[in-house]
Amino acid sequence: MFSQWKWLSFGIGVLAGAIGATIISSRPSYIKDGATTVLSHGITAKRKLQSMAGAAKENIEDLVAEAGQKAQDSADAKVQS
Repeated sequence: MFSQWKWLSFGIGVLAGAIGATIISSRPSYIKDGATTVLSHGITAKRKLQSMAGAAKENIEDLVAEAGQKAQDSADAKVQS
């Protein structure tokens, strides 16, 4: 079932892209320039979000590692007592 939805979504995306490309290419250049600007901003935002997500992932991994080390230290201290 999921595979069918995946292919349907892909087909809709291709169709929308083809229609959009046709509309943009047949309109005045200012529409194309505007679309290019919007896409440029979208790509920039995507890159910033990916960078923030990467930094957040690293911070979470550091916190988990520190928590695991504290738990291990606590367990070792109990064993030695």
